[in-house]
Amino acid sequence: MDNSFSFLHFGGLRLGGLRLGGLWLVTLLAFGGALCLGAQDYPPALIWQALRDFDPGNAAQAIVMGMRLPRALAAMLVGASLAVSGLVMQAIVRNPLADPGLTGVNAGAALAVVAGLWVLGPLPQMATAGLALLGAGAAAMLVRLLAGGGDNSLRLPLAGAAFASLCMAIVSLVVLLNPEARNIYRFWMVGSLALADRNGLLMLAPVALVGIGIALLVARQIETLMLGGEMGAALGIHPGRVLSLGFLAITLTAGATVALAGPVGFIGLIAPHLARRIAPQSGLAMTVLLACPMGASLALLADTAGRRLVRPAELPLGIVLAMIGAPAFMLLVRRMLRGTE
Repeated sequence: MDNSFSFLHFGGLRLGGLRLGGLWLVTLLAFGGALCLGAQDYPPALIWQALRDFDPGNAAQAIVMGMRLPRALAAMLVGASLAVSGLVMQAIVRNPLADPGLTGVNAGAALAVVAGLWVLGPLPQMATAGLALLGAGAAAMLVRLLAGGGDNSLRLPLAGAAFASLCMAIVSLVVLLNPEARNIYRFWMVGSLALADRNGLLMLAPVALVGIGIALLVARQIETLMLGGEMGAALGIHPGRVLSLGFLAITLTAGATVALAGPVGFIGLIAPHLARRIAPQSGLAMTVLLACPMGASLALLADTAGRRLVRPAELPLGIVLAMIGAPAFMLLVRRMLRGTE
């Protein structure tokens, strides 16, 4: 049997479970830190009291339950979704430096948000999230059609890059012509969890979870395709169908993320590499499961750091991740280039 499901087999169950459990323990600690730390720090006892027996009249508990809890849950969802979408994207295009932005979802979401602001004016957070999700989905469908069928591991990123360039050119034109849209778009484009709430989570969490589920279901077939389209076809794999399902998983996870927090970068690039280093001999399905808590922990830690570094103000999640991710990306590229010498 393929080792992509080795963590479910008797031989690899214990080791895979320990690794996965260890990562989720780190995520749980980061989650607790996100609830305790911020513009004002709260002791763990207050957090536990708020979770166990919420008192609406207590101002501190109201902040924890009304603001910090939805934000921490949103950070977990964003991090896990980006990690999975980045991992699947890297597997599909067979490029360890690929990220979900190559699907055009970020650019499509940006264009939809700006168009909505231009036509309808300022919008509630839920309406902005809905526009972003619709734009991301439409962009992904168009990129998939442009790439064509079959084994298009090269055409897919090329089509995505071309479409993204067109979308961002239109976005630039709109924000130059409409100062009001520019101000709102500037805040959204940075990537932030400041406006995350329960309604957004209830709308977008199912979308992201379905995407992660599809990634798990199709992981074994994608792994076979990584050997080459002809080899995959010889083994009974339909390349076009598998790529479409993989692309659907990327669209749902990345689309939900950009709708909830804007175009957050670097987690989809860095988290898959960290997950593979933890279990280098494991298959894609196990790496997907490991990437979920890895990405969630990165998002929680980055968001908590952004609220602590310049308090009582805060740094948006996208800026903190760029500060951390850019050096990590350069180190990754340098290591890869050394490996080819």
